Amino acid sequence: MKNKNIEEQKQIVEHQKMSLEVHQKEIVDSINYARRIQYALLANSKLIDKYLPEHFVLFKPKDIVSGDFYWATEHNGKFYIAACDCTGHGVPGAFMSLLNIGFLSEAIKEKNIVEPNEIFNYVRTRLIESIGQEEQQDGMDGILICFDVQPNINDVDSLKITYAASNNGPVLVKSNDIKLLPKDKMPVGKGERMNSFSLFSIDLEKGDSFYLYTDGYADQFGGEKGKKFKYKSLNQLLEEVNPLPLVKQHDVLTRTFDSWKGNLEQVDDVLIIGIKI
Repeated sequence: MKNKNIEEQKQIVEHQKMSLEVHQKEIVDSINYARRIQYALLANSKLIDKYLPEHFVLFKPKDIVSGDFYWATEHNGKFYIAACDCTGHGVPGAFMSLLNIGFLSEAIKEKNIVEPNEIFNYVRTRLIESIGQEEQQDGMDGILICFDVQPNINDVDSLKITYAASNNGPVLVKSNDIKLLPKDKMPVGKGERMNSFSLFSIDLEKGDSFYLYTDGYADQFGGEKGKKFKYKSLNQLLEEVNPLPLVKQHDVLTRTFDSWKGNLEQVDDVLIIGIKI
């Protein structure tokens, strides 16, 4: 009788384990399908290649889906590219990214808002209307850049871009000198500051490079002492790799990140976009 009871308990445990494994597989399959949807809404590589033939995108989600996203569109002779970091990562972050992609597209394509700062103002308003009631402060940090594509970017020796920057700012490398470009220290969402976003502009010349990034690379713990990589080290690395072809820049940045992280867990989504004029 005792052996029979043990056998019955064993079968129950095995059945529970099997049910848990099936349930877990269903969840992972659902998230993998969500990843396909999210990637379909990210910037189309052909569109970026058309307007920015010399570029790279380093995109390393912490989980299957990501709160970081990169997005681009063309409308009425303007080309826009964004690198953004939404509240959270994984599934909650991915929901926020889809929401923000929708609001960016709505601002440009439906509302015909032109200036990047006004686009961020619109997205912030829509976010607060949708999910920012009560005390929630969900939103995103990011950079939105606008190019005038008439004439074609590739046919000019210099051009002027406008941009808006929320907590993260672009990095410009001109003649091997690195410059941190200005930004607004407030989120696209509910925050302590609710001012209108600033419209920044900068003149670029052939050979200039600039980088857009989120905080995941700099915030990664690693190295011998398990400390953060930090923005200073990231900017120094960008300055060092700048003379290399963009494909090799991508490779060096990836290897450096993986080496720094070592066996530690990746703490956040990672996104860096490099562009050469």
